[in-house]
Amino acid sequence: MLESSSVPLFIVFVLLFILLLSVVLIRRNGTAALIWNEIIREKITNFIMNQSKEQRILNFVLQNAVRGDPCSVMDAIDKYCSQKEWAMNVGNEKGLILDKTVEEINPSVALELGTYCGYSAVRIARLLKAGARLLTVEFNPEFAAIAKQMIEFAGVQDKVKLIEGPSEEIIPQLKKKYEVDTLDFVFLDHWKDRYTPDTILLQVSLHNLVTAPRPVTHCSANPR
Repeated sequence: MLESSSVPLFIVFVLLFILLLSVVLIRRNGTAALIWNEIIREKITNFIMNQSKEQRILNFVLQNAVRGDPCSVMDAIDKYCSQKEWAMNVGNEKGLILDKTVEEINPSVALELGTYCGYSAVRIARLLKAGARLLTVEFNPEFAAIAKQMIEFAGVQDKVKLIEGPSEEIIPQLKKKYEVDTLDFVFLDHWKDRYTPDTILLQVSLHNLVTAPRPVTHCSANPR
């Protein structure tokens, strides 16, 4: 009887040890943390709540931010991503670098590749002068739909043109379909393996292209 009861107890101890080891790895290893947040934890939460993380971010903004106030929208996204769930947003710390670059260049036409939930689009658009415009390209239809609502809620929809589709198809259409002759600022925030080919494609498609250095890569809204 004692031996039979010790087997389940041993299994419990093994499971607890595995759990403890996993926690330590997640805390100390960035890759493990990314796998936990982006694959395991997110999938479980999506299943339980029957909605995506991006939809949860939007809902949080709609419930907590002030309509027509871009800074309030940004603050709400930063708060959600720092306190609740990791997300691929620039965040306020690196966002300040982005702000400084946009203010220095003062672009008339800007391009963003990789809209995601619309955080950086809102951040850039709020700094654009009257008559300036931002074209932002998003491949994922779900992300594009959420970003559209986020941009409209922030009140910067008049300065932002959201284009849905793959960057390699959209870029050749910029000149003819979207009447873009030159770009004053380009923000690459999509897939890293597209940075170089899309930059080359931009230079080929727009001979008068003027690009600014991209200040940040994919990053989370919460410090890591």
